[in-house]
Amino acid sequence: MLDLAVNSRETALRTLHGALAAHPAVADGERLLRDVLERVMLAPVCIAPEVALPHARTDAVTNLVLGVARIAAPGVGFDGEHPHVRLMFLIGAPRSAVDDYLRLVANISRVLKKEGTYAALLDAPDEHVFRAILARAAAA
Repeated sequence: MLDLAVNSRETALRTLHGALAAHPAVADGERLLRDVLERVMLAPVCIAPEVALPHARTDAVTNLVLGVARIAAPGVGFDGEHPHVRLMFLIGAPRSAVDDYLRLVANISRVLKKEGTYAALLDAPDEHVFRAILARAAAA
């Protein structure tokens, strides 16, 4: 989702979850949302000043699922140290998929650390370009 116009962390999470809940690997959309919201309340989920990685290891999904959103400027606050989150990667992982989950988080972190990738994602004019930037950075 690009340029998500929201004014709160919860609205951002609920909106992205709404799109992700239709994925065939999501067996219980309500539980996925509940588990993600619970996890967000327990511990920080930001991996960079403007990047959040809300996630849950849950029985609500049968396979790893990922939803990505670019939040419209100025972003939303996820916590006191991250008041302007612009990129959000929402992950649902089966409880048994620990290794897959850890690889996904590591890959997201690696991609975002590549010089110019974060800025390019913020500047992408449409979803096609946004996806291409992510794919290029992941392949490099």
